[in-house]
Amino acid sequence: MTVKQFEMISIKELNFSYPKKPSLCEGLNLQLEEGKVIGLLGMNGAGKSTLMRLMAGLLKPVSGEVNFGIYPTFDRAVPFLNQMIFVPEKVSVPEFLSVKEYVGVYKDFYEGFDLDKLENLLVEFKIVGDQRISNLSFGQQKKLQIAIGLSTGAKLMLFDEPTNGLDIPSKSTFRKVLSGSLQEDQTMVISTHQVKDIENLVDQVIVLDEGMIKLHADLAELENEFVFSQAAKAPEGAIYVESHLLGAQYIARQFESVGDLGGSPDLELLFNAVIAGKLTGEFLSTQNQVTS
Repeated sequence: MTVKQFEMISIKELNFSYPKKPSLCEGLNLQLEEGKVIGLLGMNGAGKSTLMRLMAGLLKPVSGEVNFGIYPTFDRAVPFLNQMIFVPEKVSVPEFLSVKEYVGVYKDFYEGFDLDKLENLLVEFKIVGDQRISNLSFGQQKKLQIAIGLSTGAKLMLFDEPTNGLDIPSKSTFRKVLSGSLQEDQTMVISTHQVKDIENLVDQVIVLDEGMIKLHADLAELENEFVFSQAAKAPEGAIYVESHLLGAQYIARQFESVGDLGGSPDLELLFNAVIAGKLTGEFLSTQNQVTS
């Protein structure tokens, strides 16, 4: 089996709903490339966790396909499971084990597990290997799961709300360890509604709202096409404006903000603009929008 079979996840015409509940996904299409860190953004209840679980093969589509290479994810084939790690928002770990014993379960399953990386990450997160998991706080248990996930060597990493339950120093450590942990052939999807926690970490952003993908774009392309800035007054023709006491934050096309190069995309401002319907795929140049 070659690595080429693990390069992306492909979702085609996906429909999903829970029994006796409104549909969460209708005709959803999405392709994720290898070597990307992707921020999956959405408000609570938008369907982020459901989409992550469909990618992980924990839920079965009502119709349509969710594939990892040649493998339908819900089939849970061993070659797929060996190349995928899912870290849920609410961790559930066997408290009777020590950290070292728990790590051993993953080390034996993932053929690419990097024990040296794991030990370094545990040091960063201030977790001792001979501690019993029952003695770890919820935040420490979550950091343990994050450290294990980053050490598996899996080609597809799915982290659902990884910073929930972490204090401010731990969030800073999370950003630090994540920025230096991924290889070129790995893809990570980070689901969150706390967009500031993943700023400067992601290469692409997906905005999910009411089970629909409202935007899927490369941040580098967004930066080339738009200005994300603030001023005493937003320029004429700005696509989206948020007023505040000191002036306004805004998104405008580059050619409408002469002399203002702005900065890297502000994810919170971008998210708000998309949810408000002010910035969607139709605003992007054809070559700049990621196929979805």
